[in-house]
Amino acid sequence: MGLVQFLIFGLEKGSYIAIATIGFSLIYGIVDMINFAYGEYMTFGGYVGFFIAVTLGLNVWVALLGVFVVSAVAGWGVSRATFTPIHDYGPIPLLLTSIGLGVALRNVYRFGFGVERQFVPLNFVVLPSKTFRIDAGFLNFFVTTKILLVMAIAAVTLVGIHLLLTRTNLGIAMRATASNESLAQLSGIRSHNIRQYTWLLASGLAGVSGLMIGAVGEVSPILGLEFILVVLASAILGGVGSVYGGFAGAYVLGITIALAAAGFAPILELIPVVGEWLLPIGELVAPLSRQISFLVLILVLLLKPSGIAGTEVET
Repeated sequence: MGLVQFLIFGLEKGSYIAIATIGFSLIYGIVDMINFAYGEYMTFGGYVGFFIAVTLGLNVWVALLGVFVVSAVAGWGVSRATFTPIHDYGPIPLLLTSIGLGVALRNVYRFGFGVERQFVPLNFVVLPSKTFRIDAGFLNFFVTTKILLVMAIAAVTLVGIHLLLTRTNLGIAMRATASNESLAQLSGIRSHNIRQYTWLLASGLAGVSGLMIGAVGEVSPILGLEFILVVLASAILGGVGSVYGGFAGAYVLGITIALAAAGFAPILELIPVVGEWLLPIGELVAPLSRQISFLVLILVLLLKPSGIAGTEVET
């Protein structure tokens, strides 16, 4: 497979990572906490999607809506029971609570669903499942309807969040709370309610991301553990708390992971002479594709500590 094909795989990975990163960034920016249990919210969405698609046999559109709604309500309920009561104690208690909650939820999934990995076979009723191939010299690649759907959902999510934050009263209140909660309260904004809406939205996005991961990969009790550090890295890479920066960071890491999984062969093959000598090194790092993405994070932060979004980090 050529470079274009792996770029497509990278865009696919970046898409479902981006959806989760948007929610993670919203929580950080508005609730002011790093939620390490967020990965388990993604796992929950994957299992809900499996139930809707396999047990109920419903199509992809119903699965998307169902997963978003169920995940939003479940995530809000969990946050209401665990994070809301201790919110005023500061970020450290919230962080430690999220770590403990993540471990607890992971074990609940393990005992409730077993350790087997499950694939979510989405039923494309309205949108037929097809594979499109292009073979024209350098442009030699294929793309499936499922890959296009994942990328389209990520694009629609970003546009929807942008419109929410810039064109609605709720979005403006969210931005005001993220910028200065005390001043927002003086302006009549009920920050407590804004945080609850944030939990609903972010939890729903986590669930949709988990569904997408299950559709292109597998769902297991450790799905969240496998992806939470990638989501965290995307958020940091983009500029912590920046929805737009985190979205971009997710694609940088997605493409990096896809290329690293191939040992960077598609790029090295384009480099005369030297590239051939480096191919064995690429094969050695291929099993560490996800870890390689963190090297990119370190390099970017060394060169630009504020992340992709720049020095002005906004929700």
